[in-house]
Amino acid sequence: LRDNRIELVRASWHELSISVSDVSLSDEGQYTCSLFTMPVKTSKAFLTVLGVPEKPQITGFTSPVMEGERMQLTCKTSGSKPAADIRWFKNDKEVKDVKYSKEEDTNRKTFTVSSTLDFLADRSDDGAVVSCRVDHESLNSTPQIAMQVLEIHYTPLVKIISSNSWPEEGQSIILTCESKGKPV
Repeated sequence: LRDNRIELVRASWHELSISVSDVSLSDEGQYTCSLFTMPVKTSKAFLTVLGVPEKPQITGFTSPVMEGERMQLTCKTSGSKPAADIRWFKNDKEVKDVKYSKEEDTNRKTFTVSSTLDFLADRSDDGAVVSCRVDHESLNSTPQIAMQVLEIHYTPLVKIISSNSWPEEGQSIILTCESKGKPV
């Protein structure tokens, strides 16, 4: 192997060790060590190189969204090998009903995976944190996460609150008009 990334670590009558720095996907394959005796003895090992997924990106959010409008958020990450796993969370609670797709990258070795979260905007979603989590064996149990805070506008609900439920003649009463909507 003639490559300046490959270094001879140990060479003795009993052992031959090499180290490969800055490993790339092209380093994947079968490696053979030969002992030139009569007959020649060989040992083979297959090296599998994992493709690390890029930090995910969430697209499709335009702020603000009106209550009742359909929201389609897409999370995408490229470069994983094997294909990474994508999961969605809303305020730390996993959302299960999502679409998932994977396609081969141009190098024909890694994958771009994407997932779409599709739902109707509700006032209860205002301020919610939606996160897309990418899990992959190359990440050593530390997932990559992208987050999006939702801003939902909604029509006000109006109610009148009385200071006294059963006022008597001659008493004073305070009526408060309360409106809850966004924007205020």
